[in-house]
Amino acid sequence: LWHLKRGEFAAAEKLFRRAIERLTRRNGNPYDGEALYHLGLCLRYQADALPVPNPSAAAKFLAEAYAAFYKATWNQAWAATSYHALAELDCQRQDWATALEHLNRSLRFDTDNLRARNLKALVLRQLAETQSGSTSIQATQCLRETLALDPLDWWARHLNGERLACDAQTALDLAHDYARAGFYTEAIELLAHTTTPLPHPQSLPDQSWGTRPLVEYTLGWLEQKRGNTRAALKHFQRAAALPPDYCFPARLEEIAILELAMRANPKDSRAPYYLGNLFYDRRRHEEAIALWERSAKLDSRFSIVWRNLGIGYFNIRHQPAKGRAAYDRAFRTNPQDARLLYERDQLWKRLGEKPARRLRELTRRRDLVQQRDDLSVELAALYNQTGRHAAAAALLAGRQFQPWEGGEGGALGQQVRAQLALGRAALVAKNFTKAREHFEHALTAPRNLSEANHLLANRSDIHYWLGCAVAALQEASAARKYWHTAATFKGDFQEMSVRAFSEMTYYSALAWQKLGQKQKAARLFRELLAFARQLRRTPAKVDYFATSLPTMLLFEDDLLFRQETTALFLEAQAQLGLGRKSAARKLLAKVLARDPNHAAANDLSHQLRTP
Repeated sequence: LWHLKRGEFAAAEKLFRRAIERLTRRNGNPYDGEALYHLGLCLRYQADALPVPNPSAAAKFLAEAYAAFYKATWNQAWAATSYHALAELDCQRQDWATALEHLNRSLRFDTDNLRARNLKALVLRQLAETQSGSTSIQATQCLRETLALDPLDWWARHLNGERLACDAQTALDLAHDYARAGFYTEAIELLAHTTTPLPHPQSLPDQSWGTRPLVEYTLGWLEQKRGNTRAALKHFQRAAALPPDYCFPARLEEIAILELAMRANPKDSRAPYYLGNLFYDRRRHEEAIALWERSAKLDSRFSIVWRNLGIGYFNIRHQPAKGRAAYDRAFRTNPQDARLLYERDQLWKRLGEKPARRLRELTRRRDLVQQRDDLSVELAALYNQTGRHAAAAALLAGRQFQPWEGGEGGALGQQVRAQLALGRAALVAKNFTKAREHFEHALTAPRNLSEANHLLANRSDIHYWLGCAVAALQEASAARKYWHTAATFKGDFQEMSVRAFSEMTYYSALAWQKLGQKQKAARLFRELLAFARQLRRTPAKVDYFATSLPTMLLFEDDLLFRQETTALFLEAQAQLGLGRKSAARKLLAKVLARDPNHAAANDLSHQLRTP
């Protein structure tokens, strides 16, 4: 089944036959017909996927598929769908009487199978051409009953003479329903009415016409099925010239269609690109990369195929230099694509590019940054990383953000970071009132960021610094209150999981020191140190609920490397809290050498350098 879902039909066939051999070793009529039914599917797909027209080979595949489907009917669980598959093959043979018999048997087990009912109406119409008018009346009655079951069923409505108003994907599904039963002319006529004119070049592409290339490719495949090679080539050429926006092949049938298109029109750069997308989705990664490389060779001006190659080279082949070069090529090809700028920056970040270089690239293209929330958050992070905290705060305050999955807390985290840094600078300048204002801003989530802190999120750092500010303003009672809040908060909630220790533990211990509880502070620092060292020895894994980690949305992350980096930083905090500044500085330098974009290590290093 795994191979079948990937479109690897020969490999699937081999394993299904092995399963069937085991199932029938002691009983010729197996308890379960699932393997037999899926073997039939594999063989039918292989008949469609023959690289060159070969009627005898196709007939052999279909004959074996017919036998497998028939044997699967022995098991009631698979009888309905197997008889339906047999009827489709009967229709290809134009054996209408047998097809009707098999459809009636299928409907005995599943009376509401709309596809079987619609095929029955088609078969009855075929029989009506050679028999008495009763079958025509039966076809009409069958359609009427089907529409009573589901008035929205588009195949029944099409057979009833209604004009199709469904989306192109539904029309493609109907065309394949026709094609599986050999009704190629009907499928072509259906799809011919779904093609709509392209919008004005100035308008934005949308999904309503994004399936047009697939429609044209499918029309070419259907014409080839009818033996009309010249018409098929015209459709393939037309498909290759259409915009690729929102065109995402996903059906197993489309593997054979796109392979046929590549054979018929070797100059087509889009067919290998589309098939590569389909294969990559099915985890046939190496084949996908090879197809994208073929597409890029045929048309080097298409930015998305270079973008896809960048992902494939980095995630699959583990060739970061080639991945970076592919992304650079993609952005040079289309320098107006904000998504490419964002993804390239994320790759640079993943590869440890210096923050100053990344900042130069983003500030040079502020027009693109303004188009995306994630780019704006990344620019704010780089402002913070390079000490331009006022610029980060201004950027975050001047935009209405919308939270997105994988970016939870991104804008809010940078807003807190900027306000804390500005507050600490005000403390150093002895402007305690201004420092307090900044720390209070850090504690409050602005409405334009459109999200708030999680209820379990530890904000001991903010409370600690607020305590320092109000203490400098001679408000001892308020200071103790803030420090007590920081000191007594237990655990933390980060990256969709609860943690006993985090970067906030350091500030809890500092707060205990401010409260005069030096033994409690020292014990907490020692516990943080032990946790950090244990973390370095613990195998890395993703928490079950941490499926939308921002760093894992596009480029694969080295979980162990990231966990070790976190452990080193926590150890640096613990060593600093225990008064071992030299050891802390060495650890922080090591963290920043591993990850120049590590925010907490950068900020703590700056604090150590500040008088």
